[in-house]
Amino acid sequence: MTNLTATNLGRTKAIAGTATVIFALLVGLITASAATQSPERDSTAISALQSAIAALGGSNAVAAIQDCILAGSALYGDGTSRNFNWTIAGSQFRIAMATANGGTNVFLSGHGSPAWIMNGQASPLNSYMARANLPFYLPPYVLFQELSNPIYTLKYVGVVQLNGTSVIQVHISDDSDPVGTLVTSQEWYFDPVSFLPVSVQYREPSNDTASDYTNATFDMSQFAPFNGVLAPTTISYSNSVANETITIGSVTFNSGVSQSVFDPPQGGQQ
Repeated sequence: MTNLTATNLGRTKAIAGTATVIFALLVGLITASAATQSPERDSTAISALQSAIAALGGSNAVAAIQDCILAGSALYGDGTSRNFNWTIAGSQFRIAMATANGGTNVFLSGHGSPAWIMNGQASPLNSYMARANLPFYLPPYVLFQELSNPIYTLKYVGVVQLNGTSVIQVHISDDSDPVGTLVTSQEWYFDPVSFLPVSVQYREPSNDTASDYTNATFDMSQFAPFNGVLAPTTISYSNSVANETITIGSVTFNSGVSQSVFDPPQGGQQ
């Protein structure tokens, strides 16, 4: 004789199992749909960025940039000054800053494995540290890359007041994943007449956790042409603990920078 209790229990388990599978599939489809959903890129924001790039030299001139070396000095709040050499190529960067004892500290992208090199010793960093460190000191380069990359959210905020002056605000971020939302959020401010950028506010995360970040600001002025591309020669940098005045003395494009300069030294020693 058939055990009806066992049979019903088996059917219940089978139905429950099928329902669980269907539910899991639905959740997967919903998650996949959310992950592939196109970011917000409103037409007014796109128009503002296009105008800014045109004012900074034009898309053709900026698109031709394969690599760039910027040299100058940074004046700190205590009155001391240090020379720097910043190198970029594509999404890679190398920031070299002179130290008081005559050495050089370096922060580099490492092709996805960023690192600090301090006192000749390399220390690995979390990968999001490179994502957060865009070359804001060369705004046409950053804006062109973000406008050209469909992964970025571009949102027109409107005309706002910044230090008593009316400016156009545009929000930019890479919201393709939660970490990107945390570390790539940027607020750009443009002159409403010239469309030159006057300021960008961005996030500097700690290496311990992406959600632990400080807000930083680049206030840009004294734009000058370098091979047809405008760059700010004076930048006022500030975050919660530091204030610096950055002076850019030279900008060199397409000198044939080797990709190896963006990698940390083998063995951890410079």
